Amino acid sequence: MVVGGTKIKYMISPQSIRKGIIIKFNGVEVDKATVIKASEEWKESHEILFKKLLKQGGQFKINGVLVSVKPLEKTLNSKGEMTINLPPSDPLARF
Repeated sequence: MVVGGTKIKYMISPQSIRKGIIIKFNGVEVDKATVIKASEEWKESHEILFKKLLKQGGQFKINGVLVSVKPLEKTLNSKGEMTINLPPSDPLARF
């Protein structure tokens, strides 16, 4: 994209990668910083596809690197309602 004669680099923002999403490059789990650094060299179409996969999951290749995205799974109860899985709490613990 060119704005006023200056080329703008596209990259993924840290806010777009939510907690609980597993991202792998060639089968190796990577962190946010690695994804952001790699996204600096992606085309706009790659960035759009990656953002879609953050929501629904999947895998694709960018510049010869297999990118796998597994979003946080939402569990539903028998009524079709979303359940929240909280860790067990200690009844004797004080706040």
